[in-house]
Amino acid sequence: MTTARQLKILQHLTQHNSLEVGRLSELLDVSPSTIRRDLRVMQKSGLLQRTHGTAQLPTPIRYELPYENRAAQHVEAKRKIAAAAKQLIEPELVIGLSGGSTCTELARQLRAMEHITVVTNAVNIALELQGQLGKRVIVTGGLLNQDSYELVGNLVAQSLQNMHLNLAFLGASGVDPDFGFSMADEPEAVASRAFMAAAEQTIILADHSKLGKATFARLCPLVDVDLLITDAGISPEQHLALQNTGLNVLVAEG
Repeated sequence: MTTARQLKILQHLTQHNSLEVGRLSELLDVSPSTIRRDLRVMQKSGLLQRTHGTAQLPTPIRYELPYENRAAQHVEAKRKIAAAAKQLIEPELVIGLSGGSTCTELARQLRAMEHITVVTNAVNIALELQGQLGKRVIVTGGLLNQDSYELVGNLVAQSLQNMHLNLAFLGASGVDPDFGFSMADEPEAVASRAFMAAAEQTIILADHSKLGKATFARLCPLVDVDLLITDAGISPEQHLALQNTGLNVLVAEG
């Protein structure tokens, strides 16, 4: 799993682009050998690159680029969906959060909430929540998907197999009455299925632009999910078609 110290390394790298081992050692108040061990593990997972005693984020990934492009779409709808999801979370619960812009918005709205445990496979969500008192943040292991900031692969399932989550909040890139919930690629779908297997209840957060779409990798049939939270952009026809499958749909009016 990604440790708290490794998350701090990522946070410093998002601020400075690259840092030498000695400087990271000073910032984190640990020995250079400890930093080098962390960097080796993080490089193997694709979280960073190492060159001549310097660590930097992988060239294709910057915190503001591909993720921010997606996050800029349907911003108000995502805020309303996240606000509705937040109402389901009570103190002492253990919740799972996958990656994606709507789940990230939920993480932002949880920053002030205390006495909860958040388990995530998304590095950017962990950074949103790190340093906030009154909550535990656990990051799974996995290989970094450089387009979504999510950790994917078998290590996600291995991390989650001994955990029990009360609620899992997941994103989806497609919601179709026939094809079910779907994701942009299979590794993300595998990671989300691991969250579903660990959770008592699964809740999908998807704005209206995802409805009626079937994307590359099927996550699961609609009936395998306890609740879909979407926004008021859903049409009456879409709402009825989804409900006719047995799926519970909550429209976030805000």
